Amino acid sequence: MSRSPGERLVNNMCGIAGILRAENENIQPGYIAAMVETLRHRGPDGDGSFFAPGIALGHTRLAIIDLSTASSQPFVDDETGLALVFNGEIYNYVELRAELRTLGHDFRSSGDVEVLLRAYEQWGHDCLRRLNGMFAFAIWDNRKRELFLARDRFGEKPLYLARSPRGLVFASEMKAILAVRPELRRPNRKPIFRYLSRGDLDLDEATFFDGIESLPAAHYMVVDAAAKTTCQRYWLPASADVPASRAEATEEFRSLLFDAVRIRLRSDVPVGSSLSGGLDSSSIVATINAQDTTRCIHQRTFSARFRSRAHDEGRYINLVTRQAGAEGHEVWVEPDDFLEEFARLQWHQEEPIASASPYAQWCVMKLAHASGTKVLLDGQGADEMLAGYDQAHGMFWAHWARRGRVDTLAKEVLSFVRRYRAIRQPALFAAYYSLPETPRDRLAEFYYRSNNVVSPDLHRGFRHAHADASHPFSDRLRNELVRWQSATQLPEILRYADRNSMAFGREARLPFLDHRLIEYSFGLPPEMLLRRAVTKVVLRDAMRGIVPDEILERRDKLAYSPPQRDWVRGPLRPWVEALLTAAGRRDGYFNPRAILELKERLPTRPDDVLTWRVISAEAWFQRLIDSPGRSLPMQAEISPLSW
Repeated sequence: MSRSPGERLVNNMCGIAGILRAENENIQPGYIAAMVETLRHRGPDGDGSFFAPGIALGHTRLAIIDLSTASSQPFVDDETGLALVFNGEIYNYVELRAELRTLGHDFRSSGDVEVLLRAYEQWGHDCLRRLNGMFAFAIWDNRKRELFLARDRFGEKPLYLARSPRGLVFASEMKAILAVRPELRRPNRKPIFRYLSRGDLDLDEATFFDGIESLPAAHYMVVDAAAKTTCQRYWLPASADVPASRAEATEEFRSLLFDAVRIRLRSDVPVGSSLSGGLDSSSIVATINAQDTTRCIHQRTFSARFRSRAHDEGRYINLVTRQAGAEGHEVWVEPDDFLEEFARLQWHQEEPIASASPYAQWCVMKLAHASGTKVLLDGQGADEMLAGYDQAHGMFWAHWARRGRVDTLAKEVLSFVRRYRAIRQPALFAAYYSLPETPRDRLAEFYYRSNNVVSPDLHRGFRHAHADASHPFSDRLRNELVRWQSATQLPEILRYADRNSMAFGREARLPFLDHRLIEYSFGLPPEMLLRRAVTKVVLRDAMRGIVPDEILERRDKLAYSPPQRDWVRGPLRPWVEALLTAAGRRDGYFNPRAILELKERLPTRPDDVLTWRVISAEAWFQRLIDSPGRSLPMQAEISPLSW
């Protein structure tokens, strides 16, 4: 096997990026160099590029598995005509390599890069169903003259592209595309409307830049030599067989979670954990300690702390680190630091930041970088996949009402009242989820219209702009859960996790997003997700005796977030007022009268959610639209890529 067909240059560049030109047009190396220059933060450990007629690929490596040069990218093989650039991890690469060897494949490296290429060589597009991991990759097949792009099941790793009749540009981040196609630095009004009116982010393939789209999670795209594209979904969360008894179901869930953690500990560099003090991250830390392994586990945990006693989770963080015998690292999240770092945070995130919570994660990744820990396991995804949010109560109440299970419904409502001394919010959600879809969407539109921070012109143009509902299953509750999981908070949370970790050359791994665990959880009866007003029942049962009882029984878990309201009307107030003033003057997007009202309410009764929505959108305009010269590193002088 030869490693260098075509021309393989080694330059000081980074990231996953590529350009395809129709009719085999040659691509100047300067274009790939300009793209990967914007992605240097994503991979400081190695770099390379590949050029052939009509195609150029670029990559920078963050070395996690197989630290030798044998896994350097682009990984090319002239015997098969395949060239690969790959961002992410294939966690089951050990098992796949063993299977591929039995099928006659030889390997010259020990990591997952060559395994991915051989899997594609063996199974073609169907290789995606066999992969357990987070990934975005591109494979150029020189014999077919075809580019294959793919993204993992949940979209943990990003992949953006800009299409035209004569070609395609793709990259891990949008700023790399803008480096060669600066004319796309224009606002996309529809997703901006959806964010300002509803708070929706990352709902579908549309981005805030008109002309740049995201390859959807669980999809692949094939691009032929004429730049014609086809896109197809390859996975939906089909239900696995679930044992009949609660004890058997709990044991199977625990076994799957343990294995999800086990394969995510595969690394040739130090691995730590992000610990918030809640059930999800505490379960990951405790599960690592409980692994049956011959190597001595010395855990490092990384946590954010807050000066506000109402928001600080230090007590629970310390409880978990003591039990695990972990080396705990903590960072205090301060408003002054936020102001100093926000511009950089916004540049990395590329789209608005819907709350102050992502900054806490940013601080944790910065702390991990300072400690030399490259990989962090995290508990994110459990709330979305195990119905852990407040909306779940209403969703399940509506389900039991539709099924005529009055006794179950009554017990759940009474349990909720006793546990939380309230009923208003879940009752509203139950009523909402009981409605048929069309009147429900109209009710939502009416509610969001009352938050009239959107300019009248923008509202008239997009008042019916909402994400298309998916109905892959006959059971309405399952459709609601899939819609909630894939089309609400999870894509947004995964964007934050990817950009925050990669900003510091770190890697975030999320065991709760193991597709085997998701498929199993998807088949569980509702009572194993919500019982007696307690959410994530199966996880609590599985962690009994492993996670401290004090955490299993918590009722007061807060979002992993700074005291946003206190910040908005306190130390951040001058910054907030300046952004509100600028938003009120921005033509075509905001309602000046509503913005003025938000500003007047700041000192006494701020609407911190709506206020943050406005200021984050305005900050995005200022950082990524109004000041393009400050948005990208200095590039070599190149003319924009023409089509």
